[in-house]
Amino acid sequence: MSLRTRFTEAFGIDHPVVQGGMQWVGYAEMVAPVANAGGLGFLTALTQPTPEDLAKEIARTREMTDKPFGVNLTILPAITPPPYAEYRQAIIEGGITIVETAGYKPQEHVDHFKEHGIKVIHK
Repeated sequence: MSLRTRFTEAFGIDHPVVQGGMQWVGYAEMVAPVANAGGLGFLTALTQPTPEDLAKEIARTREMTDKPFGVNLTILPAITPPPYAEYRQAIIEGGITIVETAGYKPQEHVDHFKEHGIKVIHK
């Protein structure tokens, strides 16, 4: 049984349940079961040490589910920030259609994702 809401319809899921991005636990092993159960799970981009590792984790998650899932990109102020543009590109090239942004001044990232037809949830 599924519960239809504007949220479930917008994101193609069965239940209005979101497993947001969580540092050090937002891996395929968590995201795929959430997606398979009808919720919306998010990989955590910066849990992956490099954008290349994120691309591999997206592919690994796709092997575990054919349901919708997304990627969380947390933007933090830093003297030496991570290569956000490269993480964004890995998300886009990975075919992700839903991104959860969090943190500091996300507009540049939000705009870039939306230019590629990606739905963005900011928290």
